[in-house]
Amino acid sequence: MSYSGNLVWDVNKRSIGYNDPNNIRTNYLGRREFVQRLKLEATLNVHDGCVNTISWNETGEYILSGSDDTFLVITNPYNRKVKKSIRSGHRANIFSAKFMPHTNDQEIISCSGDGIIYYTHTEKSLELNRQCQFSCHYGTAYEIMTVPNDPYTFLSCGEDGTVRWFDLRTKTSCTKEDCKDDILINCRRAATSISISPLVPYYLAVGCSDSSVRIYDRRMLGTRATGNYMGRGTTGMCVRFVPAHLSNKSCRVTSLCYSGDSKEVLVSYSSDYIYLFDPVDDQARQLKGPSDERREEVRRRRRWRGHHLQGFIGSDLGLVRRPSFQSRQALDLIQRRPGVDRLLPSRQTFLPFSFFLWVVERREIQTESDT
Repeated sequence: MSYSGNLVWDVNKRSIGYNDPNNIRTNYLGRREFVQRLKLEATLNVHDGCVNTISWNETGEYILSGSDDTFLVITNPYNRKVKKSIRSGHRANIFSAKFMPHTNDQEIISCSGDGIIYYTHTEKSLELNRQCQFSCHYGTAYEIMTVPNDPYTFLSCGEDGTVRWFDLRTKTSCTKEDCKDDILINCRRAATSISISPLVPYYLAVGCSDSSVRIYDRRMLGTRATGNYMGRGTTGMCVRFVPAHLSNKSCRVTSLCYSGDSKEVLVSYSSDYIYLFDPVDDQARQLKGPSDERREEVRRRRRWRGHHLQGFIGSDLGLVRRPSFQSRQALDLIQRRPGVDRLLPSRQTFLPFSFFLWVVERREIQTESDT
């Protein structure tokens, strides 16, 4: 980026309203010399559970966050003060939450692990907000995406494989069973992430559980509510991208995002790498990815790390393999030591748990040798 301004001066000018708040984002986002100087500024202790989603408002003044505690919190990150803490109607973990554009940060769309979407007005009571729910998704709803400069419509995606397009001008709630009115795309596999091109908002990127990223032209799509639903997952699809080594595997896309100029799409995969690709290329050419040596190094590391977990089918690490000699030893250890089963590993506890098993086994070996 060729811009050569003074960051401190530009931030000061923004604070007194001298500059457009978006100038900082436009002029400094992505500059290496700026990114390399980033450090932890503050910790905002505003939730009692895992925070799964954060998003900025349009002016960059406030952060909206959603958590396992089912609260939506609007925070000023500069003075570390909470502007609003909202008890949402959600009963499951909030996975995504966004401000609706041009609503003075008063209207919020959020979704959760039980598939429920809530349309929340910050100035209305909990009872009124609870009436504005969409229970159309079957299974987890993963992400909410608003449309730039559109205060009325939003999109969602979920485990049921659908991308849905809702228009708040026609309805602010829907509790139909097996509702198909607002389906825009049926991917026929879990749709785990979506992103809209910031410059050309009719382009929609969809990440799925089959390792693929698809780019759709929304001008060619419609819903049953609009009267032009096609019902085929390939309708309107412009390009499809799958990393070469994942072409015959099902690796879940965890997140994707367009660049500010809409020329690149950044994609992350569960248990794999982050990729940058060109959405204009018919072959969705991969721009950046891991080297073969690096991929083999990580594969070897996974094999080494996985042996303690091979007996724990269903672990949230996603390692499902046949029990090996080491995992049978670990299971025997759990049976000999009551209470150890409460320490079954998760993402956060895997390494301490593995180390714990190793220490206990070493102590037992030492005890046996001493006797």
